[in-house]
Amino acid sequence: MMKTLFVIVMCAAALSGVALSGPILTAQSQPQPAPAGNVEKGRLGFVRVGCAQCHGREAQGSPTSGPRLGPNGLPYPAFARYVRAPRLQMPPYTERILPDADLADLYAFVQSRPKGATPPALQ
Repeated sequence: MMKTLFVIVMCAAALSGVALSGPILTAQSQPQPAPAGNVEKGRLGFVRVGCAQCHGREAQGSPTSGPRLGPNGLPYPAFARYVRAPRLQMPPYTERILPDADLADLYAFVQSRPKGATPPALQ
């Protein structure tokens, strides 16, 4: 049962874009703070660059497309790396398509989303 639960959690993390192989933080190293972003500009950019096509207009996700996005503790540098060079089906968003300021706005929007409910099996 625990092995199955571990596999489910790991798959969910991989599908949601959580960087599992990122740098390990120690007491000496602190994550870089996210650049200031504008939630409303991020909401508009989320639709403009096509994120909403897979993740839904409110980043609620879709069972047949992109996963739900929301505040998950993913530090900005890991978020930026994944958006710029994704590993799964998501297209890469280079700085030419999505300038750094717009990426900061997208991050602010995603972090402003309500946290999803935890499935009963994981509580």
